[in-house]
Amino acid sequence: MKEKSTHIVFLLPEYYEVPMGGYKVVFEYASRLSKDGFNVSLVYPSFLFFRRSRLIRKLKLLFFFLYYLVKKRKGVTWFPLDKHIKSVFVFSLRQKHVPEADYYVATAVETAYYLDNYHDVPPSRKYYFIQAVEDWTWGKETVIKSWQFDMRKVVISSWLLSLLQEIGEDATLIENGVDREGLFLIKEQTDRNTFQVMMLYHKQKLKGCDDGLKALEIVRKKMPTLRSVWFGSYQKPAWLPDWIEYTQQPTIEQLNDMYNDSAIYLAPSHNEGFGLTVGEAMTCGCAVVCTDTGGFLTMATHDETALVVPVGNVQKMAEAIVRLIEDESLRHRLASKAYESIARFTRDSAYQSFKRLFVE
Repeated sequence: MKEKSTHIVFLLPEYYEVPMGGYKVVFEYASRLSKDGFNVSLVYPSFLFFRRSRLIRKLKLLFFFLYYLVKKRKGVTWFPLDKHIKSVFVFSLRQKHVPEADYYVATAVETAYYLDNYHDVPPSRKYYFIQAVEDWTWGKETVIKSWQFDMRKVVISSWLLSLLQEIGEDATLIENGVDREGLFLIKEQTDRNTFQVMMLYHKQKLKGCDDGLKALEIVRKKMPTLRSVWFGSYQKPAWLPDWIEYTQQPTIEQLNDMYNDSAIYLAPSHNEGFGLTVGEAMTCGCAVVCTDTGGFLTMATHDETALVVPVGNVQKMAEAIVRLIEDESLRHRLASKAYESIARFTRDSAYQSFKRLFVE
């Protein structure tokens, strides 16, 4: 067990009051490190790249800075963080605002730019935890530049590793664990509603929810009994049709029931560094239809563990869903093979690899 004197600071890009996939991974590692005796701090800034932000983002940042200043934040409530973790709220991630530590972990492209400017911290004490190609706000050039900073990089998929290697960089590969307490196989495929398709809803365009809806609408024209169940952190979107059931921030019991009641899981993302929900769906025995974005391919092999379609190709997505509905043996084979394959992605294994980064 490591002594408390080893202090690890995770630099977060902002504070969220709703569940976020990438944050869950960071919080999981942080909590386990804390329970193993490390001194862990989570640092949340109010302002990042303020001058480069558009007016609407500047107004948002100013609003939340004042809002949380009055509210006096205590930390996230949607994840069971270890009680010994310190949640620190700062003006920005400039080094003078951040607690002194033995190791610093950048968790997003913006945070890496700040960490790169901690000039008195040696590169061996800086880590950049890369979970995606985060080009949706600042562009790909900004992302690639951050990957070239002199710090140790950690990636969550072989796809991300290959992208870094293409630009002459290297990284430690630690694939996410997808096993999650409370999510497990209850119903065999034969006991599920063949016409029920499950999907994650997210506001970001890169999650491809518009594509998913269009594909489901195509399927429903051919199969009027099609039923879809969606879940997400946000409120139910007003434009969602009545035939789609939506659950906001489901409990783990509700989520497990949704996975186990659904024959098919649809993942229409345009960009994923890994794709935790695909792994969860496989763990719960769903047959998966997903896009060929790099992160999904860590778990999904076409016609072996999933049906993989081109990103943005709504027609191919719909055809894959129809194929799984109509071909029972294919659906059962893919679900069974995926269930066996996904078992190797364990949280314990991932954590042990992550912890070794800080053990000298």
